[in-house]
Amino acid sequence: MRHLVRLPKPAVLLQREVNWTNAFINSGNIRPNNVQYGHLEIRTQLHNISFKKCFYSEVKFAAETEGQVDHYIEVSENKNLAFDWDNLFLSHKDSNQGKPSNIALPNNTTLNPFLHTDNEIENHISFEDECIRGISPIGLNTIQKYKLDKDIYNILRSKELRKFEQCLIEILKKMNLENREMSVQEQNILRQFAQPDYSFSLMFRIILKKHNLL
Repeated sequence: MRHLVRLPKPAVLLQREVNWTNAFINSGNIRPNNVQYGHLEIRTQLHNISFKKCFYSEVKFAAETEGQVDHYIEVSENKNLAFDWDNLFLSHKDSNQGKPSNIALPNNTTLNPFLHTDNEIENHISFEDECIRGISPIGLNTIQKYKLDKDIYNILRSKELRKFEQCLIEILKKMNLENREMSVQEQNILRQFAQPDYSFSLMFRIILKKHNLL
């Protein structure tokens, strides 16, 4: 998870949010129309917010059709927020499906990418190799709620970690061969892994900070 900035509301919501909300409430249905809140314009803007990544796990999506539009405050709690722009998040299916309800594990006991800065997130979450670790009750709750310790995430983080390690090994070999310190250019190559558009960038941000490279 990285800090995110909410971009402007998509035009389709500016035009239809009120009508969609009223129609849903009056319908008596339990769930809103996912074709509406999953509209391409909404998905595109959510992808733009997170650099095409899950808001929680930082899994990179290959296409805008990937990822599930998630209601941060569940529709069962407040139907009025079914199409509220600030309530729509983008989630990997393994973080969204079957996650604990806000009654079982309230949102205010977990990290929110729009409310918490990168530094604040790092105060609650860390990593041992590819394995995510909660270092506070809020961190532990966040991992539990969005299932950030699932095997699939560990596997994907491990793949990216191997890319980083291979890159680092090549740099260290060159440094040793030329008997010199790491160049700014080489540092910048490693820092690319911690850029917000990279998969699991929080993990690499923490690694680089530990080695005074960020």
